[in-house]
Amino acid sequence: MSVLVGDIGGTNLRLATFEQGNLTSIESVRNVTVDHWSTPILDYAKRFGPFSSISLGVAGPVMDGEAQLMNHAWKIDAKTLSAELQIPVLLLNDFHAQAFAVPRLTPAQWEGLDDLTPRAHGHIALLGAGTGLGEAVCVWTGQSYFPVAGEGSHGRFGPQNERQIQLLRGLMTQWPHHVSVERVVSGPGLVNTYDVLRGPHPRHPKLKTMDPAAAITQLGLAEECPIATETLEIFVDVLADEAASLALKCNATEVYLSGGIPPRIPSVLHRRFRSAFEKKGRYQSMMAGIPVRLITEDNMGLLGAGYATEHGA
Repeated sequence: MSVLVGDIGGTNLRLATFEQGNLTSIESVRNVTVDHWSTPILDYAKRFGPFSSISLGVAGPVMDGEAQLMNHAWKIDAKTLSAELQIPVLLLNDFHAQAFAVPRLTPAQWEGLDDLTPRAHGHIALLGAGTGLGEAVCVWTGQSYFPVAGEGSHGRFGPQNERQIQLLRGLMTQWPHHVSVERVVSGPGLVNTYDVLRGPHPRHPKLKTMDPAAAITQLGLAEECPIATETLEIFVDVLADEAASLALKCNATEVYLSGGIPPRIPSVLHRRFRSAFEKKGRYQSMMAGIPVRLITEDNMGLLGAGYATEHGA
């Protein structure tokens, strides 16, 4: 029997039917359009069921079958949903879910930021930026991959140069006790950085007529606004530095980038990412040998949630 899989982020809730590695009946709703997180799931189960189980990846830490989204007010409760539908419900962090999918990706589902091949079969570092910044690791056991969840994006933002030090000072006026990497590398992070860089100058008019993060991305890519262009450059530089730090911490032989933002800015990634990624002092030569891949598959969270059930997560 098929599995109902879900990917619940800070902005959208996506659902699908997973069976034998394939997704069907994919649906998406914006979180702001529903009163309760379970409503779309219950409706989907009624229309497309029956299902053997449910597997949900959620954008927040999971503890004892519960998760509080970090960028939304929802608190997800697996036990309540399981009792209502009378089937097992697996709840896992959204990047924990993606880590189940990464080892199964084919070259058709990613784009290389370089021409490198891994030095050896080893651990994989995964990062993805969208409404938030997610991180996970695929640990190579010698025979298979073991996905490990993490909340590394909420570690402190470490500036790399004077301009980023100025940015940190600006961000500390709003978050004096802790400025995380996610405050820079995410959709809201783009807006945070842009607002600090513009200083007393008004926002570009496009930020009033469309989603501010999308407007900054559009303006930066088109080089229509110098502040937006610099914002994208800082975004990529900080993402690259964080990716390198994660790779060092787990001795990764490959790095994968996912999320909603990176696939929209490939030109900036190709131009800047590797340079910032390799700036790790005595470990520069090691970083220079680690391939970085931009995931182009749109359904990583849904696929990962499905694969997690196959692994008995």
